[in-house]
Amino acid sequence: MRFFNIFFYEFYHFRKNNSKVVTYLIFLFACVYAIITGFNLQDKQLQTISHIENEQKNELNIVFNWFENEMSGPEGKDWIDIKKPNWSFRYIPLYTIKEPSSLMPLGIGQAGQYAYYKEVTNWSSTFDPDMMEEISNPERIVNGSIDFSFLIIFLLPILLIILTYNIGGLEKDLKFEKLISIQSNSFNKWILFRMLFYVFALIFTVFILFFVVMLFNQIRSVNLNDLFNLFTLFLSYITLFSIIFYLIIISSDSASSIAFKMISVWLLFCVILPGGIHQYASMKYPTNYMTDFLDVNREQTYDVFKLPTNSLYDQITNIYPELNDTKHGKDSIINNGIIRNTISSITNQMNKDVIAKIENQNQLKNSFIKSTYWFNPISCYLNKWNSLTSTDYESYYNFRKKIQEDIDKKMKLMVYECWDEKAVNKLVFEQYLNQLGINFR
Repeated sequence: MRFFNIFFYEFYHFRKNNSKVVTYLIFLFACVYAIITGFNLQDKQLQTISHIENEQKNELNIVFNWFENEMSGPEGKDWIDIKKPNWSFRYIPLYTIKEPSSLMPLGIGQAGQYAYYKEVTNWSSTFDPDMMEEISNPERIVNGSIDFSFLIIFLLPILLIILTYNIGGLEKDLKFEKLISIQSNSFNKWILFRMLFYVFALIFTVFILFFVVMLFNQIRSVNLNDLFNLFTLFLSYITLFSIIFYLIIISSDSASSIAFKMISVWLLFCVILPGGIHQYASMKYPTNYMTDFLDVNREQTYDVFKLPTNSLYDQITNIYPELNDTKHGKDSIINNGIIRNTISSITNQMNKDVIAKIENQNQLKNSFIKSTYWFNPISCYLNKWNSLTSTDYESYYNFRKKIQEDIDKKMKLMVYECWDEKAVNKLVFEQYLNQLGINFR
């Protein structure tokens, strides 16, 4: 009963404190705005994906129309022959798509930095210019975009400081903490109950925001397991800071001392440690300016075109040894046209080799940062939060892996069909689409 009396007392105190009420409402407004921003980004991605799927079907219908009308390709372009594999694969609109998570409104993460769809052509790579756009969180704020996860991880502790810094401290300043101890049996327990009022209020607020996101995205489409894990992560996060702040309150002798220590803890965990770790990681693993990748795409690719046909033949068969069993592979005469039509397989392999080095360096940097989680909890919570909303680095790394898999699949199929000198008709073209996982019906 005493527990509820203290709660009611603290609610009355909170309601009468205009600065606390206004601060709480500003934070709540920022959270709602951030979630709306997340919904807008999610809707934009879903609309774009739907548009891509419609355009893909339209492009396929045009190709089917060529086959049905026994046309070789677009009118006025007589050099195109859709019945040859190298041309038919050029007109296969293959896209790799990363569907936005239903929890994206709760954490935009790196969704504004990386692409979420990629058209796969014979010359595509996972580090093409359209794959990423560098945007930092401060620039998001300038552009009117706030990430909900940023508010929870970095600003929620500040709100908790504002709401609780004078609990106990004011009584100590006025020298009547002993009177409270006599009336409530325990001064520390009295402080705990008062502090729990604000902790529960923030938990309830975030729970309502989570429920609203689940409601708007429809319960069936939301991964309830990820939503539960995300809320559990939030509970552990606010519990961590609540325990630290409670220990500061009971061990300090004034409100100013409490406020100073709380702010110092926030600066240490939310600014100094994450910033210091990332700065050290950048020094230990310097930024890769991808000069090797640029060399492959600019100089080495052009050098490949200058190679004699025999050398190109050997390089392609080294990538795909089974080509020796194809129709052209068994022929004693090398067909220059077939070799030149499948030369993109060489540049693809060159891109894969240099990209693997870049990705490995990134993984080493990320592994180092993960090794600091035991004393750098903010980075841990932020990365795990974005992981549950599928907007972290690993999610987009897996997306790039899927793109490379689609490139390899399309490339290998195209090379083998060219070397087998396959004559393409509508039925064969549909088989290609099935093998590439394209829905054309």
